[in-house]
Amino acid sequence: MSGLDEISEEERVRIASDFIMAAPPGEFKEVVNDVRILLGDDRLLTRASSVFYDYATEQFTSVKVDGVDCLVTKPGSVDNAKRFVDPTTNKVFTYNFLKNEASEVEDAERDMSVETWREAVQSALKAYLDEVYPAHVSAVYATMNKDNVDLTICLEDHKYNPSNFWNGKWKSKWDVSFPTAGGFGKVTGAMRVQVHYYEDGNVQLLTSKQVDDSIQLSSPVEGAANIVEFIKAAETAYQLAINENYSTMSNTTFKALRRNLPITHALIDWHKLHSFHVGKDIMNR
Repeated sequence: MSGLDEISEEERVRIASDFIMAAPPGEFKEVVNDVRILLGDDRLLTRASSVFYDYATEQFTSVKVDGVDCLVTKPGSVDNAKRFVDPTTNKVFTYNFLKNEASEVEDAERDMSVETWREAVQSALKAYLDEVYPAHVSAVYATMNKDNVDLTICLEDHKYNPSNFWNGKWKSKWDVSFPTAGGFGKVTGAMRVQVHYYEDGNVQLLTSKQVDDSIQLSSPVEGAANIVEFIKAAETAYQLAINENYSTMSNTTFKALRRNLPITHALIDWHKLHSFHVGKDIMNR
């Protein structure tokens, strides 16, 4: 009996689910195909597919809906399964997780009580995104919660280059809550960067940061400008911190991992390595 056969079906499904959830950006289908081979049982893969929703929404997966890039997110979920709404185009669609395709597209109903705020933020956000993100996709969701307006802003940009063995994604989520009459509101943000490099190896970067503060939201136009300014400042600081950290690691941490030269303080001529007889000398002793 092989080691895999000794593992219960429940444990195999759990392990498969963990593999799928850990798939790097841009490699979801490849990981699912590999997991299918490992399981050797499509029945178990079907059970593990329950995490497809969590993976797609956590990654802010982008999909074309009537030719427009839209996001698959939990704030945009209609049924907590496969139906999602895009607030920009006001379309509801069914998402196919494996094919990364949208179907059954329909018009959605807008909540006009918060639409002025949502549109103001979406409009102010575009100029910032066009400036710093080459291929950004965003969504601004707005709901009324008693006497408060709740905004959720999801941002995503990625670059996939599998032919050169690397993929990367930047995403951030911003929640803003404030009284309908305006005033000060609370904003919380979570930023995350994930990069996978896998040429002759397997190296991943996964870093995240959370921030929070209060901002002035007296009117939709002023409030939207303040929200975008806060996002811009926070994301710029995060980017600079990542750059500084890598510069420091290059000069200190990476160099500490190995000697600059062997203990002989001389470079090894690898082309003449066959002439070294260290092993034989040790055996002769």
